[in-house]
Amino acid sequence: MFKDFMFERTMSGDRPGLTRRAFLHRAGLAASLAALARLPAAPAAAALAGAVPGDGVLSERERDILAHIVGRMVHAGGPAPPTDPENAVTTIDSLLGRLDQAVVADLPLALHLFEWGPMAFDFTFTRFTRMTDAQKDASIRCWMTSRLALRRLAFLALRNLSFIGHYAQPAAWKAIGYKGPLIAGGGGL
Repeated sequence: MFKDFMFERTMSGDRPGLTRRAFLHRAGLAASLAALARLPAAPAAAALAGAVPGDGVLSERERDILAHIVGRMVHAGGPAPPTDPENAVTTIDSLLGRLDQAVVADLPLALHLFEWGPMAFDFTFTRFTRMTDAQKDASIRCWMTSRLALRRLAFLALRNLSFIGHYAQPAAWKAIGYKGPLIAGGGGL
């Protein structure tokens, strides 16, 4: 799959080039990341009542990578309560399990690219999950400001998912003045 994503041999077999299949795969990856980046938070969070670990699409390793990303993406410092990355990842994974699989099929690839990206793009010889918080922040900034549109799209998709996972947690509601769902008797706005 990664070979298809990068370059393949042309029909003559003489040099690598961008084939139609590789182009279509890149376009599909970009479309799925763009869909995740624009996922509306309110309907997504409303669909997550009763999120249970294991009802999503991510492997344990991918959940761990995402937990490190979420922990740095929504780290507010200040008076806001810290994010519990495990609960946020459970929420995100449950949401992904409810979306069309064509949209989320390439997200594991994006997570693994984020994990190994410091080596591939920034020449930092450590994986994302083994970095210090300052190094993680710098790596995330590199994804955000990259000249490669696919890296920026992956950043936007992961940022959006991180905030959906964070703000779906009741601990984050107080900091923004939200008292909970009206129907559940929480009082609403």
